[in-house]
Amino acid sequence: MENIEKAYSGQVAADRDATQYIPVYFHLVGDASGNGKVKEARVLDQLCALNTAFAPMEFRFYLSPHPVQGTIFNYGLNNNNIYSNQTAWTTMNTQRHPNALNVYIVDVAAPGGNQQGITLAYYSPPRDWVVCRRDQISGVSNNSTLPHEFGHFFSLQHTFLGWESGPFADTSQGWPVAPVISPGGVATERVNQTNCTTASDKLCDTPPDYNFGYGSNTCTYSGGAKDPNGTQVDPMENNMMGYFNFCNVYAFTPQQRSVVLADRATSARNYLNNAFVPVSTVINTPTDLLVAPANGSTVPFYDEILLEWQAVAGATYYLLEIDLVNSFISPSAQSFVVTGTSKLVNSLFPNRTYFWRIRPFNQYVTCATSRLANFNTPLTSAVQTIEGLTALQVAPNPLLEGSSVKLFVQAEHGFEATARIVDLAGRQVFEQTGLLFSQGENMTDLAIGNLKNGMYLVILQNSQGQAAVRKLTVLK
Repeated sequence: MENIEKAYSGQVAADRDATQYIPVYFHLVGDASGNGKVKEARVLDQLCALNTAFAPMEFRFYLSPHPVQGTIFNYGLNNNNIYSNQTAWTTMNTQRHPNALNVYIVDVAAPGGNQQGITLAYYSPPRDWVVCRRDQISGVSNNSTLPHEFGHFFSLQHTFLGWESGPFADTSQGWPVAPVISPGGVATERVNQTNCTTASDKLCDTPPDYNFGYGSNTCTYSGGAKDPNGTQVDPMENNMMGYFNFCNVYAFTPQQRSVVLADRATSARNYLNNAFVPVSTVINTPTDLLVAPANGSTVPFYDEILLEWQAVAGATYYLLEIDLVNSFISPSAQSFVVTGTSKLVNSLFPNRTYFWRIRPFNQYVTCATSRLANFNTPLTSAVQTIEGLTALQVAPNPLLEGSSVKLFVQAEHGFEATARIVDLAGRQVFEQTGLLFSQGENMTDLAIGNLKNGMYLVILQNSQGQAAVRKLTVLK
């Protein structure tokens, strides 16, 4: 009510049309086994849609890393009582981002209360967070679910406030004339605006709506309902805070925008304040983004593939997706958020064609174009003999003049090893001792100097004599 009063009185500062960056933290919730999480690509698309929806207020939402975990997405909530209902709210609270708008993406959104039907998403005022079903996360313009809940976050009410328990329809008592008081105890708004400041959402530029959009499969209302004065009602079907489905474009009215700006300016939203400046507001994806493996090629091993791409100006992250289908929606789909320009993958099937794509992004720009390619896996396995070593790749391969050799190592636990390079006659041409590899992914440069054209063997060997060998071709 305070925000509405400020909107009507003009207390919303005129200079609030300046860009405001608002931190958001998405929790990708899974079931107890960690399954069922929404894909990062859909979240990136959704952030684009949110920024489009709130562009008239000059709001710019961005992915804010958690101050403790340091991640831009939370993968750590694997709990049936969050995934299928939200009764484990204390667990949710322990992982919330203290300085961001928290969004929990689940399988079933269960707010309780008397609202009819299946809840797609909800805003919880006591918790000050948003919960949304994973099937509602997308970037399509005719899905208003998450922007609608962000509207609630910034204190907007339904355009049909008072009719949440069900729409006024031809089966309702008194049809087609609506009652003076709605089933929810709120005054029914009249078309002539004589009570628009006290009825329903209390905003005069949102026409009367008695929840006509509930259960609709169209963005056009032709039901013939009348207000308490007997005047036919013509709702704003594409209002972001209504319930009409599949409108091509949803919008906030000027008064709704003023309420949102007023809410953002309150001290209650100080926890969102920050000095964020994006590293770039534009990312242009080059057509030759993907480096290796070459499109359509067969990789040496099915269980050890090094995927490489170019660095892109303005990008601080890259979304890597791999799947057996180019829609990236099969049960075998894998995805990784990477800060570098390569990823060593060791969990693919033999004798298959895989599709992979890279989307460059940063905390604010998340809708840059992806680039797609495919490769084939052989029947050959990369046999590892060093204890703790799970994957080893040598790149670039072939090695061109002036380039250094990089070892990409994936390890179950840390170990120390020596790297040697020998020619096919067995003569050693390079050795580097004391290489330390930690658990996880490692990348090490070998200062090999100049090698003659030809084929070589790169040998990684530990003190117990265990070794892993990879071929290296030198071209000049």
